[in-house]
Amino acid sequence: MTSLARLSNLKPVTCNLMSKLSDRIRRASKAEPAPFGFAAAARRAPSPTLMTVVRLSADEAGKAGDAGKAGADAVIVSGDAGKLKEAGDAILGAAPDKSDRKSVAALRDAGADFVVLSPDAPAEAMLEEKIGFVLELRTELDDTHLRLLADLTLDAVIVPGPKAPFTVERLLDLRRVAALARAPLLVEDDGNADTPLLQLLRESGVAGIVVGASAIGKLGELRERITSIPARGKRREEHAEALVPAQAQGHDHGDDDDDD
Repeated sequence: MTSLARLSNLKPVTCNLMSKLSDRIRRASKAEPAPFGFAAAARRAPSPTLMTVVRLSADEAGKAGDAGKAGADAVIVSGDAGKLKEAGDAILGAAPDKSDRKSVAALRDAGADFVVLSPDAPAEAMLEEKIGFVLELRTELDDTHLRLLADLTLDAVIVPGPKAPFTVERLLDLRRVAALARAPLLVEDDGNADTPLLQLLRESGVAGIVVGASAIGKLGELRERITSIPARGKRREEHAEALVPAQAQGHDHGDDDDDD
């Protein structure tokens, strides 16, 4: 039995309070109603529909505060509980070297809102309560394993950023992971993704962009591009409605055949 299969057989406690990360993702992914009236529209600034997450190595943990000041929604610090640093208003996460249950409990007690686990992490770690879980995928999974992820009640899944050029095939690959895993995706990037790519990522189930310490100085511009993404439209609903006449027409042909 593979590591993911063992994890899926484990039923995490579902009575835990929602992690701050999960709540932030939910709010960013929720379409907000348009402000009423011209004056309200002028006063209200658009809310970012993608999170910005900064990932720091253990040696870079001291930059957590800088990331928070630069506007990061969340900061992930690698290493043990002693490496966690104050991150201001940013949500604090951890990517431990050891991800056994005891280490996860220590990170929670040290202030971590969530932990990043790999598929080969001890499954019992997910029994720990009052902390969120993010799974990091480095290799491509088949459909069966992706569906199994849905049983883990993950806050998010981290995946590598799509290689350029971002073709339709690569877009479909990303949507496949989001649809089958049924979990928000966090995609790694260098902080230079342009607005069209950010929009395509968002519409493919991506909830946030993960950058490294070298991109902290780019967060302001990245957040501006995220804010400039057009509001979520109704193309899917409109497309579904456009199919109705064609379906109805096909049905009418069937009736003509019966008359003959």
